[in-house]
Amino acid sequence: MIITVIFCAVFTTVGLGNLLDQVWIKTENSGFVNATTPNVDYISLSFFQLYPANAHYMKFSVKACSNAFILLSSDMYLFYSFFDYRIVIGAGDNSKINVRRNYDLIISSFDISTPGILNCTEHRSFELDWTISGRITLMSGTKMVMNYTDPYHTPISIKDVGITTGLGSVGLWKVEHTSRFTGFYCGESGAYGNMTLLSTLRKHSRIDCVSVCSVRDDCLGVNFNRKTEECQMIAGGQQVIKMVVQKSPWYLYTKCLQDKTMCVSCIVWDSRPPDNTGILIT
Repeated sequence: MIITVIFCAVFTTVGLGNLLDQVWIKTENSGFVNATTPNVDYISLSFFQLYPANAHYMKFSVKACSNAFILLSSDMYLFYSFFDYRIVIGAGDNSKINVRRNYDLIISSFDISTPGILNCTEHRSFELDWTISGRITLMSGTKMVMNYTDPYHTPISIKDVGITTGLGSVGLWKVEHTSRFTGFYCGESGAYGNMTLLSTLRKHSRIDCVSVCSVRDDCLGVNFNRKTEECQMIAGGQQVIKMVVQKSPWYLYTKCLQDKTMCVSCIVWDSRPPDNTGILIT
């Protein structure tokens, strides 16, 4: 059995090939956020084993009314980020993009007029690109909406990326990656994925249950009841919601999307230590 990492994420389906190539992350309203707000307000993508900093590139979409924040940080996991760029999409009541350069709490900032760039009810797609020389560009669809070059002689080296929403806004993000499912699952006992199902079957064991999911590109994972032998196929493309009940007969198993990593068994934090082990289906 493998030991796996806990995530709070959502995986969805795209196209007709490998259909698990997006991570959905919900960001709550973090209140008033500016260039000096503590980093705890940002969700580090490294915790999801997403590393856009390595590629200097991130493709994503976000559904939010305004104020979607992206942190390009010099610190891995965002623990001590005193050198960073902070991009606010939909600042000023969804009327502009704001870019802030934070260099040891010395702040420089400028705005770009982009009225209506975000939408409360639909995802808007973006591509963010940056270079070691300090140039940062943002594409909205096929249009370049931001072209920023660090005006100083000390461009900041980016090690991690964080996201959040603030000033009254809640966001639902889709961050793209390339999945590589090789048969590994991460499971948690006493947990139930309270989500949309693809189908419900009867299977004698959890191995038989996850085997059915393995051959389906639209299957995120399974709920398996060890008493009734009920096997539920969980669909991708939705927010993950987990229920945890003491001594429950249910098991929640979800696919690991980077060989043995990027597993999603404990996708919502709870008060008890998770019993997360992995099984390999060959």
